[in-house]
Amino acid sequence: AELERQGVLGIKRSVKIRAKRWTPESEVPPGAKVIHLIRHGQGFHNLLGDLYRDFGRSVDSTGTGKSGENPYARPELLDPPLTAIGREQAKALRSVMRELPVDLVTVSPLARAVQTALLAMPHLRGDGSKSWIAHPDVAESSGANICDKRRDKAEMMDDFPFVDFGMIESEHDDKWTEKRETARSVSDRGFNFLLWVRSRQEVHVAVATHSAWLFTLLTPCVSCDDPELHTWFLTGELRSLVLQYDDDDDDL
Repeated sequence: AELERQGVLGIKRSVKIRAKRWTPESEVPPGAKVIHLIRHGQGFHNLLGDLYRDFGRSVDSTGTGKSGENPYARPELLDPPLTAIGREQAKALRSVMRELPVDLVTVSPLARAVQTALLAMPHLRGDGSKSWIAHPDVAESSGANICDKRRDKAEMMDDFPFVDFGMIESEHDDKWTEKRETARSVSDRGFNFLLWVRSRQEVHVAVATHSAWLFTLLTPCVSCDDPELHTWFLTGELRSLVLQYDDDDDDL
């Protein structure tokens, strides 16, 4: 309903992207890509939101609610790390990720996503043939929530030296504002990211990212054959999709 209200559904784009669930037995047609989508494990902002609810407090993360209803706006939550539970959720993916033929790891430039990828795929950190790239287009919906504002680029590079932050242009997160990013903007970022994936030579791409970004990607940008693929991701959840790109304007 919110995506419809913001006019994101039914957008005609230059390329139609179709998705179906991937399994090791799936056929990957020429030109198709496989993306392994991972929502980060529980972060401290998620924990604080749960605590608010446990004590009967309303939680509104949209940036439009009453003062005091948005725990994610607290200044202490700037780019929060994973909780102990979040770390365990990420580690729980290890056995599955070891079996996947991942060629490229892409991460949101927010710490909880990078940590999740790190803990889920430690076997790929020492593999010089696998690139780890922080991509600005897979960051969470920006604005209003301090938890969705990244730390300075230099600090992230110090913490995660094996990740290439070259695509992060500014030292400071100058895209974060007091106003929440629109769903259209997030959707456009997601679509641009999928076009970037298409341009890469790698076939299997792991993506460590966020819940709102995933929802805004799979609902308006991708035509999924399985309605379950559109549902909200749980913390630490993995879904693998085969993407096929169609440039035929008559089929849009």
